[in-house]
Amino acid sequence: MTLQLHDVRDAEAFVVAIASRSQLELGLDDAEDFRQYLLAELWVLSTRFEPGGISFSSWAATTLRLRVVDWQRKRFGRRRWKFSGRTYERPRVELVSLDNDQLGDSLGSTLAGEDGGTAPVWDAVGRGLLDERDRERIRDLELLGLGPVG
Repeated sequence: MTLQLHDVRDAEAFVVAIASRSQLELGLDDAEDFRQYLLAELWVLSTRFEPGGISFSSWAATTLRLRVVDWQRKRFGRRRWKFSGRTYERPRVELVSLDNDQLGDSLGSTLAGEDGGTAPVWDAVGRGLLDERDRERIRDLELLGLGPVG
């Protein structure tokens, strides 16, 4: 059974055509989510459409092309901001598995064992942050007249 909305005879085929024109390289799950998002948006647009000078299919196609960018930002986050005369682009966040042992540095090797024999390894930056935090705490306690807790 096909879904017909105003002058769009097959809403799913209409959405697939817009999705393919977007030329996004997506995995199977993301591509299906993308098409479903566009189909839901098409349904919402059909409820807001007021017949007049432009056909529903023309208006919906233009609006759905704009929704492609909305879906990308929602799914992957915004990466580029344009201001007058300059553009700021943030690199895409890369997620790394904490239990990925391909590089030999799994999460389990950094945690203390049950006997407490192995302590986590902190880099210089981490130690500096902890040291700074401790100094700030001591200073705050002294300002409050409580002195360092020893």
